[in-house]
Amino acid sequence: MKEQTILVVDDTPQNIQVVNAILRGSYKIKVATSGERALAMVSAEPPDLILLDVVMPDLDGYMVCQTLKANPETADIPIIFLTAKTEVDDETKGFAIGAVDYIHKPFNPFIVQARIRTQLALKNALHKEEEARRQADHLLEVLMPKMVADELRTTGYVVPKRHEQVAVLFCDVVNFTQYCDNLEPEDVLSRLDTLFLHFESLTSQFGMEKIKTIGDAFMSVTGLLTPSKNSLSTAIACGLAMCSSLQKTNLDWAVRVGVHVGPVVAGIVGQARYQFDIWGDTVNMAARLAGLGGVGSVAVVESSWREVSNQFEGRSLGVRPIKGKGDTLVYEILR
Repeated sequence: MKEQTILVVDDTPQNIQVVNAILRGSYKIKVATSGERALAMVSAEPPDLILLDVVMPDLDGYMVCQTLKANPETADIPIIFLTAKTEVDDETKGFAIGAVDYIHKPFNPFIVQARIRTQLALKNALHKEEEARRQADHLLEVLMPKMVADELRTTGYVVPKRHEQVAVLFCDVVNFTQYCDNLEPEDVLSRLDTLFLHFESLTSQFGMEKIKTIGDAFMSVTGLLTPSKNSLSTAIACGLAMCSSLQKTNLDWAVRVGVHVGPVVAGIVGQARYQFDIWGDTVNMAARLAGLGGVGSVAVVESSWREVSNQFEGRSLGVRPIKGKGDTLVYEILR
């Protein structure tokens, strides 16, 4: 464990010698004989705790404390006043400007040691709590979009919302079951991880938001949390990039994509394990379209094709039966 450092700030050599004798062997001791020198030392290398006298020339202890507390980089350093000023008003002022303790001279060495140990233990506990909070915040933003994570942190709850004109992209691996039958489980998982990392990168490049993976399928959206004027064409372009860039992964896999635009409901499910998800006919339609197109293509319905036919090359696949929708005219976009 790293040796903790205490900065003793006092302009009287005799007082410094007494404090040094009390703390020697338990902590690394640094000494400043003026307020200005103390500020310079703290700026160069912040200590774990400061023992601060009040009465000093130039900058007194109160001014030093106020300066340190006004600086975000030094505000969290615990300061204990160790002083001969024993009036109630003096002590009140010390606490008011940010000191964690106020010890009168002459002092009992055991009390000084105990109060230092208490404040350092408290600081360490607060540091661990802050680190745990940062890790939890990072995990939240890994599991869900930042806007959703921010709402969850602020209110403890995410209000389910309906979003219009969201483009949902569904991408799955062709003949994945056959691959699973011929490979070891560890190899399957490693290959899927490589594939999905590649898709996450593409999703980010096109300004889309990954929602989740389901087995060998990858789902992302655009136009959900931030408005998008070109959500459909963006999703199609991203899907085509997924299809055409697989050679970069060296997986010898092929994929097909379905894209559909419409309303979805978004929110959080679960309590023990939060999951941000979307639901609705638009999601179901994108998933079913992914199974209808050819290898390396993006399947869409007729209304979507009419909207983007001047931007992409494609062809009709004819009328296909789609569960819950009946016979539907489907197009595949090739490039």
